[in-house]
Amino acid sequence: IYAGFNALAQTDLKKLIAFSSVSHMGFVLIGFSALNAEGFNGAVFQMFSHGILSAMLFILVGVLYDRTKNREIKNYKGIVQLMPVFSVFAGIGFFASMGLPGFSGFIGEFFTLFGGFQSSSLPKIIPVLGVFGILISAVYFLWTYQKMFFGNLQISPSFEEKLKDLNLLEIVILGSISILAVFYGFFPNYIFKYLDTSINYILK
Repeated sequence: IYAGFNALAQTDLKKLIAFSSVSHMGFVLIGFSALNAEGFNGAVFQMFSHGILSAMLFILVGVLYDRTKNREIKNYKGIVQLMPVFSVFAGIGFFASMGLPGFSGFIGEFFTLFGGFQSSSLPKIIPVLGVFGILISAVYFLWTYQKMFFGNLQISPSFEEKLKDLNLLEIVILGSISILAVFYGFFPNYIFKYLDTSINYILK
């Protein structure tokens, strides 16, 4: 919750994503603290998913910074008009990190919260706060996406010359991560099946 509110307060895109990363690690703590199979599965899956999605988000920031040497959110407005492919991948990264169904982020958050609500050792207020954390993440991701990508183009003329859309290498990298995020969002069992033996042993 604290990290989520910190993310809301950021004007630097990289710092916003960094605080959102800390916030999402809270779901891992909820999952492990639940002390049940659902929570453990969710916590490990969330770590895996977060490794994919945080890499994608930081690459997106790196693309902008590489072109303009600037990460301030206020300096970008309506850039979908200049970088449509980049904007699509940014949308995928943002929505997946919010935990939208169909992406790996949803699976991790769902199982950690489900485990938290099913836990006999964890106060119910903890997973309730986790749900509130999801709402906060929706606010800062949607606000940032609307602020930067939609509306009339309002950027520095020097930026407009530099903001070229993704090159082939960037498309391949971000496309590969997007495929993983969607694949494991629909087929989480490819991760869960490797966890069953270990988790069952721990919970004996």
